[in-house]
Amino acid sequence: MIIGVIGGVGSGKSTVLDYLEQQYCAEIIKSDDVAKELMEPGKEIFNRVAEAFGEVIVDGVIDKEKMAKLIFCNEERRKQLNAMTHPATIQEIKKRMKASKADIVVVESALLIGTGIEEECDEIWFVFCEREKRIQRLMDNRGYSREKSESIIDKQPSDEECNLVADEFIDNSYSAADTREKIDMILSTLPCGF
Repeated sequence: MIIGVIGGVGSGKSTVLDYLEQQYCAEIIKSDDVAKELMEPGKEIFNRVAEAFGEVIVDGVIDKEKMAKLIFCNEERRKQLNAMTHPATIQEIKKRMKASKADIVVVESALLIGTGIEEECDEIWFVFCEREKRIQRLMDNRGYSREKSESIIDKQPSDEECNLVADEFIDNSYSAADTREKIDMILSTLPCGF
């Protein structure tokens, strides 16, 4: 069973992923982690990024803070970076999905839809959280300003867009126990009977 998990930053996708991994022994594939691996020194993607974004290379590695500042304020550079990293990331995720021996494979990405990965998922789960709670989480957990939190949220697909493509809706605005209960209920109703 392959589950695609979508939802915006601060929605609590990690809560869902951690529970699926711990309770159901799911293999978790996070698109951000895959992208980071592909951008390690010595990898082809790193070399291409270093050539195009030399100003963010510090001591032979990509300075994440400098990169974030650069692409946060410059849409053209962000698109350039995505054009370099997204195709290889998508290809690697598909490869890992096919190679997995786990009963449940979970692919998490804020930008899953439109990549082709969603077509290989048995279900898409949308993790929702009220906007104000997401902003507060980003401010508390990541130290972002309200302005930065709102800007990041506004650049991602809307809740309405995510909900349109989702098979399941998980409201993570409340307690972790509520979220775990919803996950258990969803999996208990599947034909494979987890």
